[in-house]
Amino acid sequence: MNVFEDLESRGLIDSTSNKENLDKLMKSKCTIYCGFDPSAKSLQLGNFIMISILQRLQKAGHKVIALLGGATGMIGDPSGKNSERGFLQEDIINENAKAVKKQLSKYIDTSDNKGMILNNYDWWSKINTISFLREYGKNFQIGSMLAKDIVKNRLEVGISYAEFSYSILQSGDFYHLHDKYDCKIQIGGGDQWGNLTAALDYVKKKKPDASAEIFTVKLITDSNGKKFGKSEKGALFIDPNMTSPYTIYQYFMNVADNDVKKYLYIFDNRSIKEIDKIYAKLSEKPELRLAQKELAKVVVSSLHGEKVASRCEIMSQALFKDSFTNLTKEDLSQLTDGLIVYETKEDLNILDALVNLKLASSRREAREFVSNNAIKINGNPVNDLEYILNSKISLDGGYIFIKRGKKQYAVLKY
Repeated sequence: MNVFEDLESRGLIDSTSNKENLDKLMKSKCTIYCGFDPSAKSLQLGNFIMISILQRLQKAGHKVIALLGGATGMIGDPSGKNSERGFLQEDIINENAKAVKKQLSKYIDTSDNKGMILNNYDWWSKINTISFLREYGKNFQIGSMLAKDIVKNRLEVGISYAEFSYSILQSGDFYHLHDKYDCKIQIGGGDQWGNLTAALDYVKKKKPDASAEIFTVKLITDSNGKKFGKSEKGALFIDPNMTSPYTIYQYFMNVADNDVKKYLYIFDNRSIKEIDKIYAKLSEKPELRLAQKELAKVVVSSLHGEKVASRCEIMSQALFKDSFTNLTKEDLSQLTDGLIVYETKEDLNILDALVNLKLASSRREAREFVSNNAIKINGNPVNDLEYILNSKISLDGGYIFIKRGKKQYAVLKY
């Protein structure tokens, strides 16, 4: 099967334009682009789905363009939004675009003309208002724009002319890339269908004989309908300084059994047959969560490399086995992600520590936990009611990991 058929078999394709022509284009070697919004200084885990698809397309021999929305990011895409976005300052957008470009360069191969990373600010910044209205605005009918779901869904709460015009800019992007780089296919998330169809219509209006098509990728949700890549704390970023690799690892370690195979299909480069065999073997004992472990390793390896994934696996075992040996200061710091951390410089009685860390609701309850051997300090059982915690017993970096029962962990930081 060709790469498009493979994406279909993995359950990734949502909508397509002309399926027959798209199949022909995908069987040849053509140029395909996807846009990335620099609304933050890092892309999110959800964006990595599109990055992984561009990687698959490259491996299949297609040339890909990752397009930074340095210009469109200043306007704001109304797709999937219930209200108007606030404008980011131009200097912030520019800094974000530089950071995201550096990030994309880790995953998109730009050697030997295999791929490009461009910024649409480079051409939109050269267009004046009169030219924009004559060259672009003249080609868009208000009626058809109002009929798009991305606009129609916002009419009741309101939509500014700026966001209303967003699809015109995206249309201009596709035409520019088609005209200058012979880009034949644009891809995007499922919520981008309105923008993509507007762009395709514009390209074919300008060049009626143009061989150009679009397809969208399904918006991924878990078995409970929750949007993929969102944690209790919010978005998960692929920048390791914004979201630690260990946090990403734990996110996938905790996915439901019903979601593991779906996520392996998305992120694992092995064939469907290979994944099915691996999943069948790993799911024989679901209580061991071996399938989640494989998934976490695959994703973190893709994002940050195999060495980092191996460190995450060791770190994950540390809390499970109550063993903190061979962990670096950085490892210990990442282990605190998602745990209650109480910072202090003072010596603390174990009962006060348990209350401060919310591992006990009162000193009386804390006394019961200690007396019943339910407390471990850095992996070691403690049943002394007068036990004192201080920096002398802390691990590298000043961390003391306190465990209550089988799973509840919290951290003292000196």
